[in-house]
Amino acid sequence: MATQHSQDGSETISDRLSSRLSRFNDWRTQRPFLGGVLLCLAGILITWVPMQILPDLIFIGGQVAGFLAIGALFGVLVFLTGIYALYKPTLSDEIGVIGVVLSIFSLFGSLGGLFVGMLLGILGGNLCLAWQPDAEAVDDTVTEPSKVDRAAARVRGSVLGVVGKSVARLRGETGRVQREGADE
Repeated sequence: MATQHSQDGSETISDRLSSRLSRFNDWRTQRPFLGGVLLCLAGILITWVPMQILPDLIFIGGQVAGFLAIGALFGVLVFLTGIYALYKPTLSDEIGVIGVVLSIFSLFGSLGGLFVGMLLGILGGNLCLAWQPDAEAVDDTVTEPSKVDRAAARVRGSVLGVVGKSVARLRGETGRVQREGADE
């Protein structure tokens, strides 16, 4: 009887584990997971380098301490872009650009986490840029164009009309000049 109860308990644990795993997989596929994780890892590596040197320089009082503090700040900001990419997947394009820029700027002040952090940040930012939500999650409802869209369409139409008339007039003038040149 004890073996039957332990089997029921293990099935319950495996059911719970598979349920949690399926919920995690559902959550993971709805966001740029790998890009966000790589940005977080890059932020940790970028912050690690100046944090190894900064405490000693603060006590000594060197001019490089401010430079290293800026490098540590870049690392923290790269880490936060990774967290934000996981938290707000709808803004993954903007977050990816910010992550790439901050990773490149981390070269100054922390050597980009010995270049490994910088490369991971660039890769993570690009993965955030490349991420597209599932087609099922995207709402394809057609909406009426806004006032701005309608105004832009009117302006575009009037500009194209003026350009079309100008091109026709120039072609006519070019043809007239060619005929006059041929007559002489």
